[in-house]
Amino acid sequence: MMRGLTSLALLLGCLLPAGDSSGHTNVEVTGLGYFKSRNVSARLSFLRDVIPGEVLDVAVLEDSAFLILEQMKREGYLRPAVEGTFTTGGQETAARWEEQYSVQLASNFTAEHAVFTLLPGVGYFYDSVEVRGVEAIPEQQLERYFMARGALYHRESSRVFTYSNFDRRIGRVLTALEALGYRSAHLASSDAVMNDRTGAAQATVTIEQGPRHRVGHAEAIWLNAAGEVEKVRELDQARAIFTQDWEQDQSRLLRNEAFGLGYPDARVRAEVDSGVENADGELEHAIQFQVALGTHVTLTGVRFEGDDGTRRAALYHRIDLETGAPLNLLEVREARRRLMGLGVFREVDVGYEPSEGAEREVVYHLKPGLRKELRLLGGWGSYEQARVGMNWEQRNPWGTAHRYHVGFKKSVKTTEVDATYSIPQIFGSDITGYVNAEHRFREEISYDYTTQGVAVGVSTFLTNPGVLLTAEYRLADEDADRDDEELFASNDSALVASVLLRASFDRRDSFLEPSSGYHLFGSYNVANQALGGDVSFQKVEGGLTYHLPVTASTILHMGVRSGVIFSTGDASDEIPFVERFFLGGENSVRGYREGEASPLDDNANEIGAEAYVLTNVELE
Repeated sequence: MMRGLTSLALLLGCLLPAGDSSGHTNVEVTGLGYFKSRNVSARLSFLRDVIPGEVLDVAVLEDSAFLILEQMKREGYLRPAVEGTFTTGGQETAARWEEQYSVQLASNFTAEHAVFTLLPGVGYFYDSVEVRGVEAIPEQQLERYFMARGALYHRESSRVFTYSNFDRRIGRVLTALEALGYRSAHLASSDAVMNDRTGAAQATVTIEQGPRHRVGHAEAIWLNAAGEVEKVRELDQARAIFTQDWEQDQSRLLRNEAFGLGYPDARVRAEVDSGVENADGELEHAIQFQVALGTHVTLTGVRFEGDDGTRRAALYHRIDLETGAPLNLLEVREARRRLMGLGVFREVDVGYEPSEGAEREVVYHLKPGLRKELRLLGGWGSYEQARVGMNWEQRNPWGTAHRYHVGFKKSVKTTEVDATYSIPQIFGSDITGYVNAEHRFREEISYDYTTQGVAVGVSTFLTNPGVLLTAEYRLADEDADRDDEELFASNDSALVASVLLRASFDRRDSFLEPSSGYHLFGSYNVANQALGGDVSFQKVEGGLTYHLPVTASTILHMGVRSGVIFSTGDASDEIPFVERFFLGGENSVRGYREGEASPLDDNANEIGAEAYVLTNVELE
């Protein structure tokens, strides 16, 4: 619904006459078609903003010509030209700038109106790419570093050739080789033969791959503040691929070990020998990490500065730093993470007083974030029709670091009101507790339903293995008003008391537009009269989505989910009508409106399902 309004707004924006936010209409750009010319004009708008009135001086005109030339080169037009027509007092003056920019206007020149006509010339594109000297990466994969392959349609920009993107793509190949252990790989030569008539660029790249580098022997030595050796330890990393990432990872692990022992000034340096060739033609290196510990530091206290509106007691019990203990930099950073996790600060900086010495105080500088926010909603849908609403959220009420949210939505078919009060990091843990109250009324095609209830729950995110867990107790009154109750027996009015357990394991690269990874989720909801309601049933749902990049520009999306609701008693008495499964909608079964993919009674009224299996496959 909201997506439709957004699309409409974008369409209207495209249909309006080209212009810029400054309000100037005395500069026009033509020659690349409506949309590209509009884009170039927008890039010039900030230059015109610095000129008072309607007069354009020579600096703005020359800068505009230069920027136009550079923009066209970035889009693959390597030999562009720009013609300018300038009007002053009814008189026209013309100028032309070629590929190699040079000043064309007199130093005292001004104009009241300017028209820049773009002469892009031939657009250059990658026609073929040959990479020589690389054996560690397959030929087809090497080619994809320069131009997309394997899809039915490619955007024009994916094949644009410029000298700068040619260099960048060569750099990506060298980075990929370094990640495979070819640390000495380097560019030997590169060339591009251009067809000035068609724009086809035939690129040739020669790379000296060199040998693969591995770890032979690795050790770490700890040096005290006087430079004396404290201890020596061998690292079990023999035969590991020797890359910059490996070196950085080992340095980080050693540095963190020193931080945990109370050495916040610890530094790590690696010394690497020239290597010895092994039987496979690889170079094996002896590597020594030197850990300079510095001064051992004791924590003398913790202090907060800034944001006086937040109670200090609400902050102290959320950090675990012990006065008199060694200053553990990892714990200081973890405490900062927990403070940011409260969601009430825009920024939390860490300082030390004094900044040097064997005794230091940790000082957290707090910058408050947005505390009160009102969002107005509006949209249109094929079934609900006009829809309006609002969301009000207040963070850190009464300085407690808590938050509450109130939402209201109203359409022709639906009324929703909900409120949630949440307390992050209860009992000094990573658990968030919350209380929720809601009311919902909705008119379906063959029935209406009303639910209203309260819930109390906790949720936490387990960083390792990366699972979001939720447990909730809910008490709700669920009522359904059906057209033909006699055709299907069901509990249309029930008091449901239930406990919900939910888990989510998300390994997608993006929440909104995933291109790889998977998401596994499941829930178990048990309602029982012993919990305070008048029905007993169990409801289980689970699913998996998987996203696979088939080629560089083609993604396969797959999903499966299933659910079942059952009771040990009579289903018509124990399973509320509202709890049955009603599928349909753009995120479920396309071609059905929300809730319409359901079994029907003899009068074609939706009655919901007690079990379902849903699969989706999409090629993007």
